[in-house]
Amino acid sequence: MTAHTSTKNWRIRDVILIGLIGVIFGILFFAFGIPWNTMVSLSGPLVSLVSDQSLAQTIGASQISEQVATAATIGLWIMAGPIAGMIIKKPGASLLGETLAATVEMAVGSAWGISDILSGLIQGAGTEAGFALTGYKRPFAGLWLSTLTSTVITFGFTYFQNSYNRFPISYTLSLFVISYLSILIFAGIVVYLIYTILKKAKLIK
Repeated sequence: MTAHTSTKNWRIRDVILIGLIGVIFGILFFAFGIPWNTMVSLSGPLVSLVSDQSLAQTIGASQISEQVATAATIGLWIMAGPIAGMIIKKPGASLLGETLAATVEMAVGSAWGISDILSGLIQGAGTEAGFALTGYKRPFAGLWLSTLTSTVITFGFTYFQNSYNRFPISYTLSLFVISYLSILIFAGIVVYLIYTILKKAKLIK
């Protein structure tokens, strides 16, 4: 088997791994709803204190709280894609891993329902783009690139979905920066640490 073929072809082991990643992270994604709800509750009073009065009146303090909480925790919901990309190192791994995890999250009983699958597809595509830029040959470079591509793609979708063009540019940029930092920490640094631990334990190659 050539190196080119081994990079492209999926084996039974890869399918099993992607299934495990999807199930494990799907359950975790469901659990991640707790810190999101907590952040929304806790950030309400803080938003009222620090946000510009005109901004709060234009957008609404509760909406600001939800948007800030979503940006600050988005990285949690993107972890399945980069983990799959790092371990399997083949085209489609990140997209499949993230989408499967989102499907499991929905099946477990997520409050967001079928929209989880759409989010999983978008988040998975964002992560996949980072690994694709390296030709799936440099997993560590692909991981760090994926933090950028997933931020741009997921935030771009949210931008149009929530009509962020109606908001002040400074506020929108703040949400983008918060989103990137969240993805960098959870879908970048934490994923890197998990991968390193698994490799040292010889659970993955």
